[in-house]
Amino acid sequence: MKYGVDYVLKCRSVFLFVMLMLILLLNGCMRDSKPVQFYMLNADTGVAAITRVSGSAIASVIGLGPIHIPDYLKRPQMIVAVTDNQYQLSEDHRWAERLDQNISLALIKALPRQLGTDRIVRYPWPQRQAIDYQVGIDILEFNVDASGQSRLIAQWFVKHKGKPVIDTRSVYQFPASTTDHAVMVKAQSQCLTKLGQEIAKTLRQLMAEHDSK
Repeated sequence: MKYGVDYVLKCRSVFLFVMLMLILLLNGCMRDSKPVQFYMLNADTGVAAITRVSGSAIASVIGLGPIHIPDYLKRPQMIVAVTDNQYQLSEDHRWAERLDQNISLALIKALPRQLGTDRIVRYPWPQRQAIDYQVGIDILEFNVDASGQSRLIAQWFVKHKGKPVIDTRSVYQFPASTTDHAVMVKAQSQCLTKLGQEIAKTLRQLMAEHDSK
């Protein structure tokens, strides 16, 4: 079948038009796409180091973990609670690592300064590792709510040489934002800092009690 010159030129024009539209569409998508921002928590916001430590604090080995988080937090996207039963995930703002690992890392970096000892190991530790005090944490809630408040609810325990001595629940809340993710991370870090301070204070008291016996 032979085609006329006009038909060929028309097809070529349509092809060029389609290609131009695809290029423009691709460029528009590339301009509109935002780079993903990654965040890490810390647990030492405004916390001063402890200068005086007891003999027990120096000698004791502290095991941090396990740390559990709810399944809805086991994802890279940052989360805002739109209502009590609805959550919004941000694809452009994500955690730089697994949230439970980030919480563990932040606490193990902060606790030595507050306890005056670096003899702290993270779960899981070797079976042969002797642990004097174990701190386990179950995070029940850790996100920003619809009113822009960062909220942390944690059930945590302390064992001394395998025997439970403390089992308590802590609740912390700081003003955050529902749109500024850097502010959200700062407020969540403040909540985590308060948890770390409470754990450190409890451990210092327990070690002081055992040191006096």
